[in-house]
Amino acid sequence: MSEKATSSHFILYRYITKEFLADFLVSFTFFFCIFFINSILLLVQRILLKNIDMMTMLEMVALSMPQFLIYTFPFASLAASSMVLGDLGSSNELLAMRSSGIASSYIYRPLVVASIVLSFVTFFFADAVLPWSSVVYEERLSVLMQEMPTFEIESNTVNTVGNIVLSNGESEGNEIHDIVLLSTDDGGQNRTVISERGTLDLIDSYNYIYSLRLDRPTILLTDPDDGSSYGLATAEKATFFLDFSEQIPSLTSSSPVNLSSRDLIEGIKARKQSEADDAARWHERGVNAKLELSEAIKDAYRENGSLDEILQASENAKGTLSARGENPPRNFYSQYYKAELTKKFVLSFACFSLTLITLPLSMVRVKHGKLTGFAISLLIAVAYWYMLFGVQLQIFNISSSPYLLISLPDIVIIAIALLLLMRFRKAR
Repeated sequence: MSEKATSSHFILYRYITKEFLADFLVSFTFFFCIFFINSILLLVQRILLKNIDMMTMLEMVALSMPQFLIYTFPFASLAASSMVLGDLGSSNELLAMRSSGIASSYIYRPLVVASIVLSFVTFFFADAVLPWSSVVYEERLSVLMQEMPTFEIESNTVNTVGNIVLSNGESEGNEIHDIVLLSTDDGGQNRTVISERGTLDLIDSYNYIYSLRLDRPTILLTDPDDGSSYGLATAEKATFFLDFSEQIPSLTSSSPVNLSSRDLIEGIKARKQSEADDAARWHERGVNAKLELSEAIKDAYRENGSLDEILQASENAKGTLSARGENPPRNFYSQYYKAELTKKFVLSFACFSLTLITLPLSMVRVKHGKLTGFAISLLIAVAYWYMLFGVQLQIFNISSSPYLLISLPDIVIIAIALLLLMRFRKAR
């Protein structure tokens, strides 16, 4: 290759890379805002940390962001590649490049390289940043919940958390006066508690359970379905436990979703023996059921039983055999860990596979290039999203390992991309 040709290709690479980065920034902002608005702001609203300063709130939000960045990178790379190729096609730049003898492979090269780089970036966030941020988030949230109660304990306030309403008069620290507590118990009864004085303390910082100790409370129970039915009681002292665990979203936790690949592999290994034991017991039950079937038929023959008796004994034994299931049982957490481990690589590789499916756009000329390319990318992103979450729902319904099932979205996308590229090349 001549020096002039090499220089021309370098200029082309720089131009396409510059366009890709500009469109990637726009696409990244778009997809990030979607996840942010639908998830992060909901988190901020629900954690009920009403008295924390702005910097702490921003810290909590930042620690939650890696959850969504692992989806934002693939979809942003998809949209950026679509917009670049759509714009080059609509402005006839692709036609001019081919007329100048520049092969399509040189046009694709910067996009493919950029997608591979983004794949490594996505994997870094999924495997390193996300597990770290999850641990820090949990620790920080636990400290915040210990430093301040879920209710804003201020003088003469009314606070509502879920189905619990607390009205209080003067307060000093965790000691409050003139208390009125309204709540609904598990049986559906409305409960009203009145007390002159009480204290509210956090007793379980992990599940966010508080104890409310009251002096000389009066308790009124009413049935919303029967207005004439009620119960009234008084006591010298009473303690109520307020459970806010359902009100605090577990966006980040130590579940397999937020573990590193190394931890997931260790988890799979730890459950391998348990899974093997379950499979051994399953096979043993099958052997025993077959023996029972054989013995039942033999006993029927020995006792000169009728044909109906022999058939009934056979059916009973077959029922025992079929009750064990057709496939060996799968360990729930083993399947879960394998699925999450595969998903880390699938989402990372999606930056490449989703970029690959945009390459056929270079074979056609579209109007309103960037806008059309972005619209196409949205359709592909929605389809990929549904495929990914669809296969995740099936991991507990299959008897085999979920590695291939979770990889199916990327496999489908790459297969379609290659088929389209070959078809357009033949058409030319």
